Amino acid sequence: MKRLCLVCQNVDCKNRGSEEIMNELERRVAEKGLADLEVRPYMCFGACQEGPNIVLYPEKSWYAGVKKEDLDDILSHISGGQEVKMLDTIDSSLKELIYQLLDTGVF
Repeated sequence: MKRLCLVCQNVDCKNRGSEEIMNELERRVAEKGLADLEVRPYMCFGACQEGPNIVLYPEKSWYAGVKKEDLDDILSHISGGQEVKMLDTIDSSLKELIYQLLDTGVF
């Protein structure tokens, strides 16, 4: 299964720059040659007040309040480094709900 980097593109996240973040992630992933990772838009994770939100799947890492300056750390994690703990601020019950949806193939 291909790894996914899902970037919320709902109104609140978009207003906070998620579209620009997604485009920059796509560019950097291609530049690094990470062929096993696909950057995709996602309609909404339900944590609008915490956005922009990014979920890495299937590893189930959720990053909230992402800014362009966080992308180096996120890409480091994607490339095998440690999770970015300071961006892991979402309630565990919401995470579990979204992860269950993703496990069913709802992308």
